[in-house]
Amino acid sequence: MASRRNFLLASGATLVAGKAFAEGAAPTSGTASAGDGFALALGGGAAKAFAHIPYLESLDSLGIRPKQVAGTSMGSILGALYCSGMSGQQIREYTLDLFSERQSLFKRLLIDSGDTWGSLVNLFRPAVIEPEVLLAAALPLDFPADFADLGIPLTVVATDFYDQAEYVMRSGPLLSAIAASSALPVLLTPVQRDGRVLIDGGFVNPTPFDLLDNAAYATIAIDVTGTTTERSDDIPSSFETWAGSLAITQHSIVMEKLKYARPDLFIAPAVGSFSPMDFFAIEDILVAADREQDAFKRRVAALVDINKI
Repeated sequence: MASRRNFLLASGATLVAGKAFAEGAAPTSGTASAGDGFALALGGGAAKAFAHIPYLESLDSLGIRPKQVAGTSMGSILGALYCSGMSGQQIREYTLDLFSERQSLFKRLLIDSGDTWGSLVNLFRPAVIEPEVLLAAALPLDFPADFADLGIPLTVVATDFYDQAEYVMRSGPLLSAIAASSALPVLLTPVQRDGRVLIDGGFVNPTPFDLLDNAAYATIAIDVTGTTTERSDDIPSSFETWAGSLAITQHSIVMEKLKYARPDLFIAPAVGSFSPMDFFAIEDILVAADREQDAFKRRVAALVDINKI
């Protein structure tokens, strides 16, 4: 029962997790000079995506910021915060305050925001939690309304449910875009935008490094889809099967993509032992990623001409 309660709690926290269509021009192929700067892809993985935060802090410590960012699911949420001007340290502090304790999260969602369960939960929809309402309550009050308000260009990936294809967003309302990118089926209601029904982008492009402009910039991708689940003779619970199947699907997509194209720097933090729903293990996830930052900074410094950015 405790795991089911944590599952329901984490489902609210998720938002705070063929033919392609795009708003704006697609990136071109090629190899950029490292002196031109770099572009950054932040992959989805629900709670495991908290591992992105120490990497953002490392970029800040090097005094460099990406020329563009692409994100999927929770990666799109953290990417939007970063592109809005928040530092990696500020994002760490904000997410720790939100997720360190369950009481803090629900105080933010239901008391400080003025919303009620009635506005968050809709029992007559395909899933029970309304993502845009939940995100609006959980994100900072000054969160930008539109892609045009961001300081760094952002690309957000969702899945078009009926076309069964990737749908890419680079302009227009920002909240609905990241809500769509994070709309994980069963937990979160699909998002209607641009005449489409959109769900979590992890089903088509979990770590969207291929949407970065590699003709203009060196590319860095941070992928958190991998798992290191211990082998067992036990039959997994329905929840464990659902979460594990999601992780398997996303990781398989990334591994297949890497057979045909790779970013200049591909990073896979050692967070595979965590579940996608381990939102309240944020401190442990951050610690796991913190251990890898010295090596990351050396690799970035070798790739990017920091003095020219």
